[in-house]
Amino acid sequence: MFAAILKKELLLVTRDIHALGVLFIMPMTFILIMSLSLKNTMDPETDNKPEIGFWTEGDDHRLKNKLENLKGFQVSSFQDIETVKESANNDEINAAILVPESTDNSTAQPQLKIYYAPSTSPQLRQLILASVNQILTTEKLEQLLAKLPPGKKPENVNEITSPKMVSVHELYESKGKSKQPTSVQQSVPAWLIFSMFFVVIPIATTFLIEKQQGTLQRLKTYPIPGSFLLIGKLIPYLGINLIQTLLMFLVGIYLVPQLGGDALQLPANPWLLIPISMAISVTAISFALLVATLVKTTEQATTIGGISNLLLAAIGGIMVPTFIMPDFMQTVAKLSPMNWGLEGYLDILLRQGTLEDTLPEIGKLLLLATGLFV
Repeated sequence: MFAAILKKELLLVTRDIHALGVLFIMPMTFILIMSLSLKNTMDPETDNKPEIGFWTEGDDHRLKNKLENLKGFQVSSFQDIETVKESANNDEINAAILVPESTDNSTAQPQLKIYYAPSTSPQLRQLILASVNQILTTEKLEQLLAKLPPGKKPENVNEITSPKMVSVHELYESKGKSKQPTSVQQSVPAWLIFSMFFVVIPIATTFLIEKQQGTLQRLKTYPIPGSFLLIGKLIPYLGINLIQTLLMFLVGIYLVPQLGGDALQLPANPWLLIPISMAISVTAISFALLVATLVKTTEQATTIGGISNLLLAAIGGIMVPTFIMPDFMQTVAKLSPMNWGLEGYLDILLRQGTLEDTLPEIGKLLLLATGLFV
């Protein structure tokens, strides 16, 4: 009898072409759009340097050359002072630096001016100011050292301000939580999870149709537990979600790089993606079954299911990555089961975690799925 229930559900699923199209085409579209759109923003290796316009009154361009040698800036020279100021005012560059002739040739306090573009963030303003101050300090130090007797001055000012005086080290938490995903590492699991939870609409729709046509009432006359009817709906959609998982990861691995994005790199043990994918799928289907049993019309199912998914995605780091959220919203994000699934995927894809690292997320998802199913 249970086999017949499964066959019925499989027939219902395969005949609903529109629902299958939404479940497969929607995440693929989002993955492609977001992976390509956020490539320059999220990928740390991208050469996305702040732009600085430079104008100097004199002929000595030592300050400009030193600024150009600083990592992280793109400096352009302007011949006209009004042009560089207008470029900053129009947000064409992040800042305009104006250097009077006396700056390079005297030890007097320079009257260097910086004009920031309206959209330049406070953090970038402080970075530009600190960089310019560093260059001016080094320039003045060189001028002062040049006045010392030959035997008492170092051959190079770098002997005094040597970067070797400071060593830089990377620190990560036990699971590397501070590491930032690339656009494709964020987009593939995020929109895959979002589409998994969208099964609420086809499940609720078929459930309501069975109620309205009397199919569910006839099934209840058979000597089978009511839980079998729900499990019969769970298994086919679990298979659909696993197919979704395979296809979306293939999109990230092969299709995204063909369109100019970065290829998704699988971990050393890709099988680790299976347990977390199944946990997310079971949770999404259990949530869908709960909604299906509570609503009375397809309009209610679409409204409640759609709005719930959008809210869970908005706060869970699907639409906006959690690492750019303020601390308060990062705390709120942990309340969303979509965030649990996303963190489980990132533990594997980004932090090279083990099965043990994903067990907290898997455990929370399965616990919630059990409560929703019951």
